[in-house]
Amino acid sequence: MSSPNYSAPAAACAASLLLSLARASQPLSMRALAEATGTTKSLVFRVTKELEAVGYVRDDGTGCYQLGISALELGGAYISQSDYTSVARDVLQELSHDTGETVSLAALRGSDVLYLEKWEGAHSVVTISHVGRRLPANCTALGKALLAMLDDGEVSRLHQGELPTLTLHSIATPEELLEDLAATRQRGYATEKNEVLVGRACIATALDPSLVGPDLLQNNAVSISMPIHRFESDDLADLVEQLMRARSQINSNWKTRGLFQPRF
Repeated sequence: MSSPNYSAPAAACAASLLLSLARASQPLSMRALAEATGTTKSLVFRVTKELEAVGYVRDDGTGCYQLGISALELGGAYISQSDYTSVARDVLQELSHDTGETVSLAALRGSDVLYLEKWEGAHSVVTISHVGRRLPANCTALGKALLAMLDDGEVSRLHQGELPTLTLHSIATPEELLEDLAATRQRGYATEKNEVLVGRACIATALDPSLVGPDLLQNNAVSISMPIHRFESDDLADLVEQLMRARSQINSNWKTRGLFQPRF
């Protein structure tokens, strides 16, 4: 007896369309949306109009589309209802307050990092990351901290050929990346200098890899972003110590709340 077919092309198209708009750097035309979702323009047109009617997408005035206000409501509700981010939130906020710098929590998603939480300290400046944004893992300390938890074969599978870069200082080849990850493992934490934004640096460490939890929790890292001059000063050792304490506290909090269980 064959299994029932639960395929819903319109629903799949809607989900793919929303994700494509979320990851795009600019509004997308109907043709671009059809290419991004791998569906026909007629289906994309119908789905887009349905999503537009309930505020999930909007026309930018040129016939191209971007996310609408309902998408913000949905994303905000997800963050506020997530036990694991709420448990980490107090630790991240305290770390940002104590260091005066930008503190982030992110998850590894393929060859990217996805930002889950971000707190700005008194000394923070504008950065290009925000909650819900993806950045290339090879460019960020967060990404390199998480990639360092994988073996070189898995890293090579995720990063082949010329790698995406954000500045002239970003790691551009798989060979450079593997060399950086070897240094990260030896050091115990990842670093990034001028690789996301010129003039900015970052340190990051992965959370406990021996634990597994729901959805995004299986590959997480926490970071402190700072200006270059502080990265190159005597403050760095103290910042690393504060970062490691925060990691231990988040791990402990998640275990206490039962959000994670031992992997083995």
